[in-house]
Amino acid sequence: MIDNLARQADDGSARLKSDSDGQAIYLSLRSSIVEGQMRTGTRLPTERALASRFGAARNTVRKTMNQLADEGLIIRHVGRGTFVARSHSQAAPEKPAEPEFSLAELLEARLMFEPTLAELVAERASEQDLAALSAHLEALRNAASWSEFKEAKYALHLAIVRASRNSFLVYVFERIIAARRNAGWGRPGGHPLPISAVREAAARDNAEIVEALRQRDAAKARDLINRYLLRTLMSVSEN
Repeated sequence: MIDNLARQADDGSARLKSDSDGQAIYLSLRSSIVEGQMRTGTRLPTERALASRFGAARNTVRKTMNQLADEGLIIRHVGRGTFVARSHSQAAPEKPAEPEFSLAELLEARLMFEPTLAELVAERASEQDLAALSAHLEALRNAASWSEFKEAKYALHLAIVRASRNSFLVYVFERIIAARRNAGWGRPGGHPLPISAVREAAARDNAEIVEALRQRDAAKARDLINRYLLRTLMSVSEN
């Protein structure tokens, strides 16, 4: 009976992650299409690339792509790839513009909840959740452009937020990512340092955060997240 209960808990955790991953992929791709960031005929990343970017299972990606295809937003050609089927003007009625927030404002907001979120992650995250963080760290280390670097860094922190099992906080963080993506990942004063230097520092800092979470040391993880975000906010404020 205990084995059955444990198996049911694992199944529930896997379903929750799959649903959360699918929603993140769906919202990201749909907004890019509807808002005109990806024009008609644009080729989408492969299922493997999307699975790596979002830390999701291939079958989750496939299910999400099928949903977008059913809505007429993308078209899939065997052997050729997946393409945007229609543009912003065709996809949906025009929506009010998304509000714009500065990077400093978003970092201040993150400082208000992300450090204390470590307690929920330490308490609720499954071993699978914590193990999956390694893939995001690897993507961060291997990022070759500023866009890839930003996508990988935010994907890692989104995975941490998801591990809290708090759907409202997941929604809030997804909106933060959407705001940064809409701003083209820019920052005041641009990027004064080479990407290699910034990437290595970010990978090192985030590896320490991930290790503390793996050890379920909430106090240490909270302190590391707070210091990481505070340093980032200070670097932005100095520009």
